[in-house]
Amino acid sequence: MLGRWLSNLHSSASRSEDIAAAVFFRFAFGLTTCFWAWDYLASGRVSRLYVAPVFHFKYPLLEFVEPLPGEGMYLFFLWLLVLSLLIAVGWFYRIASVAFALSFTYFFLIERTNYQNHYYLICLISWCLPWLPLNRNFSVDSRIGRTACQDSVPNWVYWLLRFYIGVPYFFGGVAKLTTDWLQGQPMELFLSSKSELPMIGGMLQAPFAVELFSWGGLFFDLAIVPLLLWSRSRWLAYCLCVGFHITNSFLFQIHIFPWFMILATTVFFPPSWPRQLLRAQNAEGGSSDNRSEYDKARPVASLSPWWTIALIGLVLFHCAWPLRSRLYDEETSWTERGHLFSWRMMLRAKEVGIGYAIVDPTTGRVANVDHKQFVDAEQAEKFARDPELIRQLAHFIATKFEKEMGRRPEVYALVLASLNGRKPQLMIDPNIDLAAQPFALWEKPSWILPLTEPFRKEAWRVPIDQWKSHVDLPPIKFLERMKALQNSRENDASKS
Repeated sequence: MLGRWLSNLHSSASRSEDIAAAVFFRFAFGLTTCFWAWDYLASGRVSRLYVAPVFHFKYPLLEFVEPLPGEGMYLFFLWLLVLSLLIAVGWFYRIASVAFALSFTYFFLIERTNYQNHYYLICLISWCLPWLPLNRNFSVDSRIGRTACQDSVPNWVYWLLRFYIGVPYFFGGVAKLTTDWLQGQPMELFLSSKSELPMIGGMLQAPFAVELFSWGGLFFDLAIVPLLLWSRSRWLAYCLCVGFHITNSFLFQIHIFPWFMILATTVFFPPSWPRQLLRAQNAEGGSSDNRSEYDKARPVASLSPWWTIALIGLVLFHCAWPLRSRLYDEETSWTERGHLFSWRMMLRAKEVGIGYAIVDPTTGRVANVDHKQFVDAEQAEKFARDPELIRQLAHFIATKFEKEMGRRPEVYALVLASLNGRKPQLMIDPNIDLAAQPFALWEKPSWILPLTEPFRKEAWRVPIDQWKSHVDLPPIKFLERMKALQNSRENDASKS
């Protein structure tokens, strides 16, 4: 029975479909990433994130990935811009798509604080592009004879593209099935920060707005893929997509993601929709199933059974991987374990106050360290949400001062965090030397303190500089050492 099912699946996957929608997807992908690369150069983000910072936060086991020196990063983004244009027009498509996949993955791995779900999505799609025959028509390659010109592609091309576009929607909804989200946080905090918007700022503060955005976002994410797949609801679903993404772009400023998804979601329409649109504009009509002489002369090659099984395995992996955080007995938005690569979008409003101190193990001298001298403002805002990145910077600080002191200092961090409007509490054990802690691949590190503060209906609004007076802190050894050292200096000064 399984063999028959695989045979039917293989037959359906190999069926020929109009190439037109796939070509539009190629245009959309190439032009969107081209604009993205240009915006990084024009806005100064290349300089701020990849040239100016002294330290870059890394993914596990990839600490060797570093930005290019000198003017290299500016040239690198120009290179990405050119590759995007080559993909869009289908010129040296295979070479350009492989080079883009390698280059974008390199960009993705340089700086972990710049992780975005849409960067992850672009990375996944970019590795599929070299295997997809999207340059078989309406491309420079097909025009000059570098590739056989065809009007069709195998059906599995559309299956794969629809899957990757559908994954962020569906698993974004699954991730929202949390107590905080269903009670209106962090959406209430996000909307309250938009009170200054003209005309609608006041409306966004109303309780119904929080309920609408929280529950509406949940139902949209979970239902939109089935609605797009069903032909009778497809147009309505697409209009909802357009409204959803434009609203997100206006309120939350999430760069290219809304616009890419508006363009890419058209892949759920029948493959011939661009031809139908052009025919309608030219008032020529005609059937959407007409094939040109290219189809008849060069039939589409079928997908081998082994490739069918490989695609099934790929789909199963991407369905299971985002759910790994469900295996952890902890709050993912607090520890951040399982947060990345899981389509967990806008699930946490996390305000953090952090300070580092180094202790000379020989003399006991204590000194505060301004971590902002090593990182950009955007890095400083994001890294403190993640305990692992706090540990990484502690190791960097220890290594830097070891060169100056001749011995490795201890590094401690005082980290107070407020998650989704909760009262702030310690996130890191302040009495553990973070510079001595290794990376924990599987187990939760013992130096991450559990979330104990309960959810609050009314969000905590006390300014961050007043937190210490509202939080009961345990004895903190490095602070006690610092006070003792200061008292000793004062006593010596008074005696002299």
